Amino acid sequence: MSSKPARKVVWGHLALLSVIVVVIVAYLLDARAVSLRPNNLLLVQPASILGIILAAFVLPQCFPRTDSPEVVEKAAETPLDLLRIFILIAALGGLAFSLETIGFDIATFGFMVIGLAVCGERRWWVNLGYSAIFTVLLIYGYGTITPFPFPLTVL
Repeated sequence: MSSKPARKVVWGHLALLSVIVVVIVAYLLDARAVSLRPNNLLLVQPASILGIILAAFVLPQCFPRTDSPEVVEKAAETPLDLLRIFILIAALGGLAFSLETIGFDIATFGFMVIGLAVCGERRWWVNLGYSAIFTVLLIYGYGTITPFPFPLTVL
């Protein structure tokens, strides 16, 4: 009899983590193929390396021990959980496709409101306040490091 704890594979998480790593590596290789000049790789290469390191830290969570209490107590995703996931995916798609039509600020604010509500924030004043503060900081923070003029509606 083996005394090693049994391990389970969470295939969905492993697949998603694999896709993320493949996209990071492909983006890094593409950026390096264009030019090896430091101004081309200044943000891409360190961010890619950090992303791969973070993925390596997440990888063991795809193989939880089956005798641990967290695995025993955790039930499979309910239909409500899956609905929340699909709502977040749709909200992210809506953000991406509406950036130029309704503006970066309104699209970001709307995504944050929907995301916070789906993830469980029920106090509307906290949801709206946090979304507004995050949007303002994102717009002005990102605007200082990127010279690209994003279409804005309010800000």
